[in-house]
Amino acid sequence: MKILYLLILGIIPHNSFTQDILWLHYFNQYKLSYKFSIDSDIGYREYFSEGNRGQIRSGLRYDITENMYVRAGVMLVDGTQVRQELRPYQDFVMKTRFNAFTLSQRVRFEEQFFGDNAQTKVRLRYNPSIKYSSSFGYLTFGIEPFIALNENDFRIASNRMYVGITRRAYKNIFVTLEYINERGYKRNERQHINETNLIRVKINHVIYPLKVGPLFGRKKSNP
Repeated sequence: MKILYLLILGIIPHNSFTQDILWLHYFNQYKLSYKFSIDSDIGYREYFSEGNRGQIRSGLRYDITENMYVRAGVMLVDGTQVRQELRPYQDFVMKTRFNAFTLSQRVRFEEQFFGDNAQTKVRLRYNPSIKYSSSFGYLTFGIEPFIALNENDFRIASNRMYVGITRRAYKNIFVTLEYINERGYKRNERQHINETNLIRVKINHVIYPLKVGPLFGRKKSNP
């Protein structure tokens, strides 16, 4: 993990940085049954002497199949670098496996309500990513355009690109180190107006409560 971190810092030209951020992020999935769970996360971004940003999010997830689920919830954002924001969200996730590769696709709708009574924003986020299972861990590459839906012109307001490596820390805990490049774009133009480079340390934790009764038992098909 330390080697990957040094490689990332060495590859990226520092004079192109407009903003550097360290992002600490914890994800938790609390299984209510084999179909339902509570998905929550809490994150903190440090803007290195410029301020910070915190977020907390939670939602109800329903697994349609082993490789497909829907989810809805709400997120709170606050900090010295952002406006206070309440953000309901709804998303659909589908995974497709090809031997050692897994294609994951997430479609998310977000409604952004701001504490300063600014105009509510509605946007669509599409996040395709490829995960490869290797002897070093899971290698991931993905992109995520943020598409503004309730503005005068239908446009990509920003785009996120990321690469990462994930290792299992415990049987139900995974640790991920990611480099994320995010760019915002001018209205009706292709040029980006700002650029953010983030190093994210992410922990994914699945909690299985006591498996009482039939809630965690999958239905068996009749022969």
